[in-house]
Amino acid sequence: MVKLNEGFSGEGNARLALAPLQLADVSARQRRQRLRAALDTLPMPSPRWRELMGQQGALVEAWLEGGEELRSPSVQGTIHPGAAGRPGAVEVLSSHEQVLGGAGGQTYLGCRFPAADPYRAALMRHGARVGEALAQEGALERYAVDFIARRFGERWELQAIEINLRQGGTTHPYMALNAITSGRLEPGNGLYRSPTGTPLFYRATDNLCSPQLRGLLPIDLIDIVAEAGLHYDPAQLRGSVFHLLGCLSEYGKLGMTCIGRSAAEAEAVYEATEARLVQAAAERAGGLTGPLR
Repeated sequence: MVKLNEGFSGEGNARLALAPLQLADVSARQRRQRLRAALDTLPMPSPRWRELMGQQGALVEAWLEGGEELRSPSVQGTIHPGAAGRPGAVEVLSSHEQVLGGAGGQTYLGCRFPAADPYRAALMRHGARVGEALAQEGALERYAVDFIARRFGERWELQAIEINLRQGGTTHPYMALNAITSGRLEPGNGLYRSPTGTPLFYRATDNLCSPQLRGLLPIDLIDIVAEAGLHYDPAQLRGSVFHLLGCLSEYGKLGMTCIGRSAAEAEAVYEATEARLVQAAAERAGGLTGPLR
C-alpha cells in the first residue's frame, strides 16, 4: 500500500501488487524499472495522485491478506489533560466498522456503530493501550486507531495499521448520537445505551451523493424526511439526522446518521431514508429514480 503523507479518508492510498512484478530474481536496476512502470498503472484515487506524491512524499506499508473474511474496524478515544506534568487519563469513546469504497477500496465512505461483537472488547483494549502510549508522549484530546480484522475459522486477528491524532469521519456521528440521546457508552462491552437503558446503534455516511439532489435546499430535505416519518424521534429512539447540508444544493451531497435500537433497525432506517430521498428528488426534477452513490 502506497500512502501519500498528507492524504485523508483513504484518498491518498493506492494498492501496489508486488507478486506479478517478479522482483525476487532480478537485478536492482531491473527491480527499479519494474516498480516505476507499475506506479504508472496504479488505481490512483485522484488524477493528481502522482503529482502529489512528488510534492508530499509517501510511505509504503505491507498489505495484509488471507483469512476467510476481512473487515476495517476502528476505535476512538480522547486523552484528558494531566496534572503536574503527568500523562493525561485515557478515555475510550467508541468503536466502529468502517465502510470503504472507491477505486482501490480505500476511500472512507461511512461507518457502522459499534464494531462487531467478536472483537469489540479486544479492539477497545488495544485502543486504550495506544492512547496510554500517546499520553506518555504528551498527546492530548482526540485520537483514533484503524485496524484490519481477519477471520480464521472462529478466531479474529486484529492488526493496527494507522493512528490519527485528530477528529475523523466517525467523530461527528458519535457526537450526534451523544447530543440527541444523552446516553453513555458502557466500557465493559462497548455498547451505547440511552438513559432508559436501551442499546443504540447507527449507520452513518459522509458521502450520500446524487446529481438529482442538486438544487435541493436543506429545508426541503428536512420536510421530505419528516413527511416520511424518517426523522429522528426521541420517543422511539430511531430515525435520521443530517450534516454537511452546506454541500447539498450545489453538489448534491450530504451526510447522515441513521439511529436504531438494533443494528438491523439502523440499517433499515438508512436504506429507507436513502430510497425516499432518491424518489423525492426525482419527483421534483421530473426524472427517473436511481440509487445514490
